[in-house]
Amino acid sequence: MRKKDIRLVIRQTELSGYKHHSFDIEKQISDYYLIGEGDSSVANVLQLETYADILGPERLRAVKNSLICLVAVTCRSAIAKGVAAEHSFSLSDYFINEIEKKKALAELSELKDSIFQEYRRLIAEAQNQTKSLPVTKALRYIESHLYGNCNVNDIAAAVKRNPQYLSVLFKKELNCSPSQYIKSRKLEEACGLLKGGFSVSEAADALGFCNASYFIREFKRFYGRTPMEYCRE
Repeated sequence: MRKKDIRLVIRQTELSGYKHHSFDIEKQISDYYLIGEGDSSVANVLQLETYADILGPERLRAVKNSLICLVAVTCRSAIAKGVAAEHSFSLSDYFINEIEKKKALAELSELKDSIFQEYRRLIAEAQNQTKSLPVTKALRYIESHLYGNCNVNDIAAAVKRNPQYLSVLFKKELNCSPSQYIKSRKLEEACGLLKGGFSVSEAADALGFCNASYFIREFKRFYGRTPMEYCRE
């Protein structure tokens, strides 16, 4: 699409008198639907048909596109409210695929309710955690980096905290150091890999251990038996 055409489309929309919601309204809608805070009158603003005249060639397609836009905004609002990014984006992917399967407007309206219900649940779970925000973010980082190298400095940089300060928080809230927690999670993950058919060397390599001998030694120290003994149980 040429720049001239883009400008023409924008100009036509502006001259039509159509107005999009402001960022402030989107935040109010997000707060009301996702955490139950704010003015309930914003509920009247959020209708699937809001953009139905401009987001598609016919009503069903336009409403689907409108709902997809809603999912994108909701997904990011949930992340801002503490939901793990990967969980939020995965749920977004799921709902977008569900949107495409629907054949009627009534089905899309029901799906909209399910979208908010699931995101509210994720937000409630995230906000009910007793861990501090830096530790919560660190744990999310660790979970997404179990396969490969993962060290305290990398985690501290990701959550924008001093490594020493982060270590103090871990000791206070989890009663262990970040490196101890990383190792314990990797070894827990190894159990699933071994039961799933991975060899000892494959599990060690996948989880970033320097070699199989070190992995076996740490596994035995943690579980009181070797990986092979664990697999035979």
